[in-house]
Amino acid sequence: MKLLEALADSIWRFEGWIPPGVDPKLPDGSRSWRNRNPGNLRPVMMVPGSPVVPVDDRNYRVFDSLAAGWIALLNDITAKLEGSHGLTDNSTLRNFFDIYAPSNDDNDPNKYARQVAIWLSRDLGSTIAPETTLGRLKQLG
Repeated sequence: MKLLEALADSIWRFEGWIPPGVDPKLPDGSRSWRNRNPGNLRPVMMVPGSPVVPVDDRNYRVFDSLAAGWIALLNDITAKLEGSHGLTDNSTLRNFFDIYAPSNDDNDPNKYARQVAIWLSRDLGSTIAPETTLGRLKQLG
């Protein structure tokens, strides 16, 4: 499995894609499921005059289809791996999640990076930790 797909799959799993009827606490399904947004992406800064991106009541993007949400997640991950937000090959998986799921948005980037590292280790066939650099991840995937 390639890094991009493995990372996107791990994010999707962590964000909790839960259809209605699976969890009694979420009778309408999880937010990511309802919004067809497997990464629970927020809108990005738009250039004035750009089309308005639909969002829900908590400012998470809403997509017309799962395919559109999946492509947006892949594009977001790709941008970060290619250096947006100041990430470099020397940045760590933990640094990635400090940006992807910041603590000031009620996330736990440490927990997120630890869990994703477990899934990536399995998917990429190598031991990965939150301290693994993005450069090393790119070499593996």
